[in-house]
Amino acid sequence: MPESASIIFVDDDPHVLSGLRRRIVSKRPNWKLRFCTSGAEALVNLDQHSADVIVSDMRMPEMDGAELLRSVARKYPDTARILLSGYADEQAIQTGLAATHHFLMKPCSDQEVIHAIERGLILRNYLRDPQLINILYRMPAELVWPPVFYRLHAILQYKGPHSQNELQEFSFENPGFIMLVCEMARREKLILPTEGPDLVTLIDLFGLETIKALCVIWTLHGQQTRFDPDNIDQPIDRCLILGNMAAGIAKLEGMPSETIDLIRAAALLCHIGLNVMEHVIPDQVALSRKQADDDQCDIISTEIGEIGVSHPAVSACLAALWGFKHEIVENIAFHHRPEAAPTRDSLSLLIVYAAQHFARKFGNDRHTRAAKYDRASGFIAHCDAQQKWANWERHCAPLGDNQA
Repeated sequence: MPESASIIFVDDDPHVLSGLRRRIVSKRPNWKLRFCTSGAEALVNLDQHSADVIVSDMRMPEMDGAELLRSVARKYPDTARILLSGYADEQAIQTGLAATHHFLMKPCSDQEVIHAIERGLILRNYLRDPQLINILYRMPAELVWPPVFYRLHAILQYKGPHSQNELQEFSFENPGFIMLVCEMARREKLILPTEGPDLVTLIDLFGLETIKALCVIWTLHGQQTRFDPDNIDQPIDRCLILGNMAAGIAKLEGMPSETIDLIRAAALLCHIGLNVMEHVIPDQVALSRKQADDDQCDIISTEIGEIGVSHPAVSACLAALWGFKHEIVENIAFHHRPEAAPTRDSLSLLIVYAAQHFARKFGNDRHTRAAKYDRASGFIAHCDAQQKWANWERHCAPLGDNQA
C-alpha cells in the first residue's frame, strides 16, 4: 500500500475540509491530500493531477456526490471512489451505487475514513488489472452492490448492531437469510438445534463481519426463502464448512471474539470470486477447471493461464469494494498461496489457509482434489505452527464430512 497516496476530499463546507485536513494529516502524514469545495472543482483538479482515491460528501449544491462519482467513474475508472452520506440519503444514493466503491454513513470517525481510504488503495491496485476490470464490468449491477447487502450494511454502519426496529424489519423481509445465519450458529454449536434467535442476538454471537459475509453469500446464491439443513446447495455448504473450520481453529488458539469474527468472515468469502466468475465467464472457468484436472495442478495456475486472473483476486477485490476490513481482504487474496502475502507471519491468514486445506482434504472428492495441492510448509514454519497443525487437522476432520 503506497504511503504517498494521493487523496481528494470533496465537501461544500470549508470547515469540514479544514477539520479533515488537520486530523488526517496528523494520522497519515505521508499522504498527499487535496481538498475541493464542489464537484466541478474536483473534476478540474483531477484533470490536472490524477488521484488514487476520491472521498466525496453526498449532499452538495449543483452537483451532488453521486453525480460526481459517476463522472469520475467514466473519466478516471482506476480512481477508487468513496461516498459519505447520511442515512436519510439512502434513496438518493441508489443512483450512484454502480459508480461508488464504498459508502460511509455520517457521522463517522477519522479512523473509519482512514480505513475506507486504505481499502480504496487496495482496490485501486486491483483496478489496474485489465482482466479483473473486465470481470467487474460484466457483473450485473445487482451483484456489484447487492441491494439487500447494501441495506444491511447501511443499518449496521449508521444505526449500529442493536438497531432493533430496523433489524427486525430486515429480518421479516429476508427470512431465508436469518435461517442461513442460524444454520451457521448451529454448526458452531452457538445455539441449540431448536433455537431461532433474532438478528441482534446473532450479531452478538458472531460479530458484524461474519453477519455481513453471510449476507453476501445468501445474496449471491439466489436469496433462498428457506433452507433444509440436510440439503443445502453445495456452494453455500462449502462456504459454511470453511467458516466453521476457520472459527474452530481460531477458538483452539484462544483468539478473542473480534479476531475470530474476521477470520470466519474471510473463510466464508474465499470463493465468492469463483461464484461471480462462473456467472460472467462460465466457459472460461469450466476450461480452467478441466485443465487443472487434466494436468493434476492447482486451480490458481490454470485460472491465471486461461483467464488471466485468479478467483482469490476477484474475491478480495469484491471484499474491498464492499467495505470488509483490510485483514479480511488480505486473508482472502492469499488463502491459496499464503507465502506470497505481504504479511509474512500472519496467524489469521494461516488459519484461513488451513481451513481451505482441510476442507479440501476431508471433502467427498478428497482423492481427486487434495493430491493436486502442496502444503505451504514454509509459511506454516514462519508462523511457528508446525506443532499445532496435527491438532487443527483432528478438529477439522469431522467438519468436512458433509462437503459435496
